[in-house]
Amino acid sequence: MAMIPVRRDAATAAFFDGTSRGQFLLLRDTRTGELCDPHTETAFDRERFVPEPAAGRGHVVSWAAPHTRMPDGSTLRTVVGIVQLEEGPWWWTELRGFGDDDDPQGAAVVVAFEKSGEGDADEVVPYFVKHAG
Repeated sequence: MAMIPVRRDAATAAFFDGTSRGQFLLLRDTRTGELCDPHTETAFDRERFVPEPAAGRGHVVSWAAPHTRMPDGSTLRTVVGIVQLEEGPWWWTELRGFGDDDDPQGAAVVVAFEKSGEGDADEVVPYFVKHAG
């Protein structure tokens, strides 16, 4: 589960509508045809960008494994990284399915989704897992 619950705002509503349906949405620039990552600023011309589902596949271009001290004194290791999506944009994310001795660099990954908390307003968020095939 996500470390903290995630909540939507007006700028993220369409993205989280997609994640709740199991879709990772990119933004298609209708002028250039380019696929942009979901963080792209669109307020200057909202009609120019339309959401489009991504394939949900990519590969790891960079990663790190930060360790967090938990209240009980234990340590939580989380693998995070940058995934280049099949369509081109990069996404910063949690990576799962990698063991302590694995090197995720270049690994194929696929998107997965989970609710970020137990509250009704807590959003479904994407993360990426090691591709088994």
